[in-house]
Amino acid sequence: MRPTIARIHMKNLKANMDLMKEKAGDRTFLAVIKADAYGHGAIECLNYLYKEGVRHFGVATFGEALELRAVYEDIFILVLGATDPSDYEEAARKNIRLPIFDLASLENYLALEEKGPVHIKIDTGMHRVGLQPQEFMDNIDKIKLLGAEGIYTHIARADEEDTTSAYEQIERFNKVLEFSDAQGLRFDFIHYANSATILSLDLGRTNLVRGGIAMYGLAPDGKKDFGLKPVMTLHSKILSIREINEGEGVSYGHTFVAEKPSRIGTMPIGYADGYKRQMSRKVRVYVAGAFAPQIGNISMDQTMVDLTETDAKLYDEVELMGEHVKCEELAEAAGTINYEIVTTMGRRVDREYIYE
Repeated sequence: MRPTIARIHMKNLKANMDLMKEKAGDRTFLAVIKADAYGHGAIECLNYLYKEGVRHFGVATFGEALELRAVYEDIFILVLGATDPSDYEEAARKNIRLPIFDLASLENYLALEEKGPVHIKIDTGMHRVGLQPQEFMDNIDKIKLLGAEGIYTHIARADEEDTTSAYEQIERFNKVLEFSDAQGLRFDFIHYANSATILSLDLGRTNLVRGGIAMYGLAPDGKKDFGLKPVMTLHSKILSIREINEGEGVSYGHTFVAEKPSRIGTMPIGYADGYKRQMSRKVRVYVAGAFAPQIGNISMDQTMVDLTETDAKLYDEVELMGEHVKCEELAEAAGTINYEIVTTMGRRVDREYIYE
């Protein structure tokens, strides 16, 4: 077996969920397991959370919803992203909740003979998908025909220290709710709280929260310490060590040239696994009780590190992300966010699930 592995620490998944549940009070907790549970393994996380009593789950696509429905018939599944009309009838048959996210989706859903549960998405400022507040008000008679189970929005800047924009969105959403009240329109579920909102903002009239990235132990803004515990760690092994002389180069383009005799270790992981080429020469690993710099260009399948100042030996395990090398460190080196580091971890990286 290729000794490159992502270890998924399930007890941390529960700890992070419990932390968010405490902040959410008696609101229903919906576990978001889109994008293969942010790279952690959707079905494994689904099974674990189900055993922990979670019955409400969110995904991004209808295909993801079908994967969950094939495992459990009794769970609440909400597709949060835009969905093609060709999927509406099957969603109704399989009790999968879809969003009404624009006037076209409203008309298409009303035209169905068999209708399933839907949640109305309101665009309060994200400007991605959703009915504009005025569109909702102008089409209230048609919206009443939906018998919608829920209504929601998404906060674009909930992870920022300046909460002005976030609360402006919440205020727009509240006006839609007040209009609905006046029209006698009631919803079983009202929600806008993503991870950042759960951890930092007022949850207002909501009675459901959507736990996403924070459930996997990563801060939404990549900075604040909310007491979250990372769920994924990444490890490989030194499978080759070679001695090179001063002046010799390493990897494509020889972007690293040794300034002295050096010990170079090679690990079987590369950008095809999600260990991004943009991180080349900007990251470090932890091996044999010491840090070692990554050198040369990260290639598709292999990565080199300078072991000269370490006691590392052949077949030693290497931490690429974990207690000593944080996900945020890799994200900064790649010029991205912690979300992308875990969600793009490739299929060639085996997942090992640790429950104790």
